[in-house]
Amino acid sequence: MRIVDVRERTVAIGTAMRNAAIAFDAMTASAVALVSDTGLRGYAFDSIGRYGKGALLRERFIPRLLQADPASLLDADGLVDPAACARAAMANEKQGGHGERPGAIGLLEAAAWDLRAKMQRLPLWRSIAGYFGCRNARSDIAVYASCGHFRTDDSLTREVGKAVDAGYRCVKIKADGTDGDVARLEGAAKLKVQLAVDVNGALQPGIAERWFAALAPFRLAWIEEPAPPLDLDLLARYAAMSATPLATGENLFSFDDARNLLRYGGLRAERDFVQVDPLLSYGVTEYVRILELYQGWDRRHFLPHAGHLFAAHCVAGLGLGMAEAAPDGALPYGGYWDGVRVAGGRVTIPDAPGAGYEAKANLLRILEET
Repeated sequence: MRIVDVRERTVAIGTAMRNAAIAFDAMTASAVALVSDTGLRGYAFDSIGRYGKGALLRERFIPRLLQADPASLLDADGLVDPAACARAAMANEKQGGHGERPGAIGLLEAAAWDLRAKMQRLPLWRSIAGYFGCRNARSDIAVYASCGHFRTDDSLTREVGKAVDAGYRCVKIKADGTDGDVARLEGAAKLKVQLAVDVNGALQPGIAERWFAALAPFRLAWIEEPAPPLDLDLLARYAAMSATPLATGENLFSFDDARNLLRYGGLRAERDFVQVDPLLSYGVTEYVRILELYQGWDRRHFLPHAGHLFAAHCVAGLGLGMAEAAPDGALPYGGYWDGVRVAGGRVTIPDAPGAGYEAKANLLRILEET
């Protein structure tokens, strides 16, 4: 088997909504296809929120992968080795510089994982579990809905209600780190669902102590990114203030970043959550290094950001806590596989080879056109 072509397509996924930090009206994402000489294709689709990575892929990483010795990309059984593909794409790259590069590499590695699992005729989560020797792998996983963005109309309660009706038992909504967040939560809390909030780094130190105290009665599942991603000193101060668990890490893209979070972020293993995203962080191989770094942490305290279908397989194959999803299945990056429903806050991954992109028609159309 050899990889004969690698293709990227940048897809417009903009929509009229925003969080406390950015608007999503001009958002893009990358779709990737690895084409093999056997006719099998490995697919990958971006995590949402960081824009497409086409220029990086086309200028540096895809050419390196295609120029690599085909035998160097295979394991001893003749299967494509995702870690080897990532290493080939990273040839001659300096250490550090963990910006958008990790997401480009993560996409190539994810497509290689899809291809590998298809070669094995296994669902991706089984392929990942076998590769890393994970004994807690399972197809049935916990999930939560991410919605409640700031829009021009007051749609928060409607969105949360639809997620509850769809079977979710935990729903994350956007907050902006102001005193107005209490009223925002009061409306959503009437729906009798476990809530979490995402502040997107916007909480100001001057009101933080008062803000945490005001939110404590809601018994939130977690408060996400109260501090800017790289202000670990401020994060540690917030962790000491908050009676509610904190979650962070979606904007940290490497083992190096995750190590600094562990050293300096003040998070507590028995309480808080880490949301590093494998698709944005050089791939599953790097992510497993991060898991091994966090000695003493229960893997259920790892909730990979976004990642959609791919992240769901990572949760299943590595024994993690929950998978995140935009609950609207009409979106190519929303919902789960066609016909798969959320029940009691859980989904069961279908027994199809690879990540199962072929079982989500609106996403498959994008991938097939790549």
